Amino acid sequence: MIRSAPDRHASGSLKRWLGFVGIALVVLSLWVIGFELAREFERSREIRQEVEKSHETRAQIERVFSLLQDAETGQRGFIITGDERFLEPYDVAETNLDEQISRLEGLYGGDAARSQDMVDLRALVARKQATLTEGIQTRQQQGRDAALAFVASGSGKAAMDAIREEIDRMVAVEAEALREVTSRADRRTRSTETLVGVLFLLLLASVATAFILTWRYVVTRRRLLSEVQAVAARQTTIFDSAIDAILTLNPSGSIETLNAAGEKMFGWSAKDITRRDVSLLLDVAGDDEAAFLARLGARNGDFEGGLVREMTARRRDGVVFPVDVALSPMTLPTGVHLVAVIRDITERRRVEEMKRQFVSTVSHELRTPLTSIAGSLGLLTGGAAGALPERPARLIAIAHANSQRLVRLINDILDMEKLESGQMTLDLSPVDLRDVAERSIESLRGFTENLGVEITLAEGAAAPVRGDADRLIQVVVNLVSNAAKFSPTGGVVEVSVHPESRLARLSVRDEGPGIPDAFRSRIFSKFAQADGSDTRAKGGTGLGLAIAREIAERHGGRLWFESEPGAGATFHLDLPMTQDLPSAGGEQARLLIVEDDADAAQVLREMLIMDGFVADIAPTAREALATAHSDRYDAVLVDLQLPDADGVSLIRALRARASSRDLPVVVVSGDVARGRARGRSLEVVDWLEKPFDQSRLRGAVAAMLSRSGVQRPRILHVDDDPDILTVTASALSGVADMERAEDLAAARKALAERRHDLVILDLGLPDGSGLELLPLIEDGIGGPIPVIIYSAQETDAVMGAHVEAVLVKSRTSLATLARTVRKLTRKGDSAR
Repeated sequence: MIRSAPDRHASGSLKRWLGFVGIALVVLSLWVIGFELAREFERSREIRQEVEKSHETRAQIERVFSLLQDAETGQRGFIITGDERFLEPYDVAETNLDEQISRLEGLYGGDAARSQDMVDLRALVARKQATLTEGIQTRQQQGRDAALAFVASGSGKAAMDAIREEIDRMVAVEAEALREVTSRADRRTRSTETLVGVLFLLLLASVATAFILTWRYVVTRRRLLSEVQAVAARQTTIFDSAIDAILTLNPSGSIETLNAAGEKMFGWSAKDITRRDVSLLLDVAGDDEAAFLARLGARNGDFEGGLVREMTARRRDGVVFPVDVALSPMTLPTGVHLVAVIRDITERRRVEEMKRQFVSTVSHELRTPLTSIAGSLGLLTGGAAGALPERPARLIAIAHANSQRLVRLINDILDMEKLESGQMTLDLSPVDLRDVAERSIESLRGFTENLGVEITLAEGAAAPVRGDADRLIQVVVNLVSNAAKFSPTGGVVEVSVHPESRLARLSVRDEGPGIPDAFRSRIFSKFAQADGSDTRAKGGTGLGLAIAREIAERHGGRLWFESEPGAGATFHLDLPMTQDLPSAGGEQARLLIVEDDADAAQVLREMLIMDGFVADIAPTAREALATAHSDRYDAVLVDLQLPDADGVSLIRALRARASSRDLPVVVVSGDVARGRARGRSLEVVDWLEKPFDQSRLRGAVAAMLSRSGVQRPRILHVDDDPDILTVTASALSGVADMERAEDLAAARKALAERRHDLVILDLGLPDGSGLELLPLIEDGIGGPIPVIIYSAQETDAVMGAHVEAVLVKSRTSLATLARTVRKLTRKGDSAR
């Protein structure tokens, strides 16, 4: 069939028309789609605004209610305690309440129904404020009982319940309105989706590119949503599967979430504990939102790197237990919240206690036999058993030196353990740092002489500090012994004490090889020793300087050093100065040695010091007369051969003076027979022929002191180790009459049968603790008898009024024990 020209024209016109219509439809469809999408976006913004406004409205309602709760809490705190500080939250609530209600009204706008709710709420709030004010006024005017009666009447509670019902209703209305808005938005969204779907079907060919772009958008969105869901699932799994309790807290300290481990640890379900204050679980201060960081003892800056605290937690049944709490900030749109990871450390504490008990047991089981060994060897080397042949004396000296080395090793290890566990406490009192230096040098005199090293102490003023004298001596002994060990034979170790404006500095300088550069950074580390066979040959544990620095820092001081390779080293101990000078202790028996031979005088002095006496040396008769006249002495030991006079003439001169006429005298000489013939009328207590042993000297000194009116005290020594009892009795034989008891029963019997002047007490006894005897230790008329705790168990606690000293076996030499006994018995004599 052949179409005519008009038909072809009409067909072309139709096609063009259809084309125009198609284009118009496409354009119109695109416009409709764009218009609908624009409307959808606008509705989405409106919905988002409505949602935000709804959340803000409900939050504002909660703020108003929170202010009322704060006001009620403050009023009740004031009524109960009468402390006006409890009115601070009440005053804050009264000040801000009207402003917060007005802000809530502004959020409601011109909504008539909501305006009526606000009118009702204002009326209820005014009613509640009136009851609060009336309660406070009743407390102020009529007292606590009247105010409590007012509270008990229930008017305030009724008002608060009405407010709570009104606020719950307002919140419910707000939530219902929000649900209606979102439901309406969902219906509109479904309608728009249907329209857009139809248009997309009609325009599929035209909008293929747009469809592809939209599809890609949808795929990308789903992928992102899936990733978000996966991350959320992983975080939820981690949160719930953690073995530690994890809490999230809002800025006010209220609990927001609690994981499964936390529910198991505390016995609370997450639902029951949500929105409750964290003080329900952790031992922090009360429910005070404004001071939450202060309740934790922290500031804002402390949370930047996380904060770890050891605290006490509480289970639902009231059982408390120790925990570690790690706090970290979590920034959210609502503010900085906190994540608290809580770990139960009960088992760790149990292990630490087991470790402490183990160390205590090991301490006792090692220190007790070592004290017997070192004490016995020390007595032998000191001549307690008489003069020894050269070879046995050398072997005993080697054994004694190595027993002392083993004692130092055990003490260092136990000290380090106490420092690391925080169990070392300091007995702080005014101490002269110069006296500490003198006592330290004196205790090392024999050690340094064997090394051929001289120790000097520079002259200077007193340097009062506040410290633990025994621990400071431990530091100085370590510094001086190290300096002596690394000094060459014939070298000099210089010790100086310099009081400055705010600190006292004790310095120890040696002439050794100096400290290698590679060793300086770890010299204060545990078990640190410089490399090299010569260094290790000096002995030691490598713990001494680490312990010394810890002790210095616990005194608020510093231990540091200066050194040049090949030019020796200088260690400095800096301690804060104090204005308090140490008080004088109990007086010890003081003896004057008149001897021109310096070595013999020093040996005699060391023997007397071991027995607890204070001894001075005068090398000439002239100095002896001047010293005896100016100072008080209990007795004098005189050599007959003096450079400026003979000893008999000196004794006559002493008898001629009123101040020294009755002074007991013992002659110590190599020609006793000749002196005895000349001095028969001089009332000499005893004549000692050189050489003599320490037991002979003890007998002579005891006779002198009894002549001077100083009676030998009776001492009860309570210890379950017979070797310790024997060694101690031998060491104190020149000081007192000793009685021994190996258990509590024997000690109780001895205390009941006889009076004692002093008791030396071990803590670990087979039938109980030595502390059980303290209530029984008295002089028969209710007066106290001094007690020395002498035990392998270290203790820093004050154990009673009777306890005058606490000495640790292996850390305390027998000479120190003898000095302590002498001082306490002399103090008792003067008191009587």
